[in-house]
Amino acid sequence: MKKLVLLAVMLLASSAVFAQNYYYPVSDNGLYPDATRIELYGGMVLPESAWHDKGDYIDLGNTGWTAGIGFYRSVTRVLTLGLDGNYAQFGDGDKRTDGSYYRTGAATGLVAARINFFPRHSTRLYIPLGVGIGHMFVRQNFDDGSHKTYDSTKWAAMGGLGLEFDIDEDMIFGLEGRIYRMELRHDMKDAFGKGHTHYSEVMLKFGFRI
Repeated sequence: MKKLVLLAVMLLASSAVFAQNYYYPVSDNGLYPDATRIELYGGMVLPESAWHDKGDYIDLGNTGWTAGIGFYRSVTRVLTLGLDGNYAQFGDGDKRTDGSYYRTGAATGLVAARINFFPRHSTRLYIPLGVGIGHMFVRQNFDDGSHKTYDSTKWAAMGGLGLEFDIDEDMIFGLEGRIYRMELRHDMKDAFGKGHTHYSEVMLKFGFRI
């Protein structure tokens, strides 16, 4: 949470600087109703660390990578709706006393919305939101090459904060931070003592109008 707050402060500060130095006429820039865009994301995922297995603390994964794609259509300048797909691969967890380690990944498919601030300007802040389905797997790898897998498919939700810039009339570049929350089914809940999990993402994005 502290990392997301820090990101929000950085985004707000950056927005203020660009708004002060790069102001354009309202009619030439910004978002337009009925415009459709494809957006590609990539960056790092920051997993939740507090997990337990039969009462023992475990590490299911360290900082890893994430990638995603979104299809969005502007209903108005302020409101954008679409679909968003994301995959997060956690880094390998630390080795346990028995020599095994965990490898974890999470995928989401969400119906997404975006609330845009300063939509008539070429530099904009926005809040992304989404709800849909999330799938998470945890694979415990053993020294003898065998493994045991736990997985769960259930509801997921996302919220965040983003800053984007118009490169030209059709392309944009931006920075976005998100927090995901994913509900877990009974097998993972029983194995790790948690009914839900959360993780954060910090990503760069590139988008273009179609």
